[in-house]
Amino acid sequence: MSPTLLTTREVADRMALSIHRVRQLIADRQLRYVRVRNRNLIPADAIEEFFSPNTVAPRGVDDDNENIR
Repeated sequence: MSPTLLTTREVADRMALSIHRVRQLIADRQLRYVRVRNRNLIPADAIEEFFSPNTVAPRGVDDDNENIR
């Protein structure tokens, strides 16, 4: 099964970013992409890969999702 590939416009909509910012993330190699002829297509799971290390947990919650007292 092949991965779902999204256009920069589709990724911008899903990430609530401008198309310019998505292109910048690609240029900076912060967002995984596949080059197909003259188009940059982004695998759908690359969005999750981008957000995971950049997600900040709320205060009072440790890594195990248990409340800290």
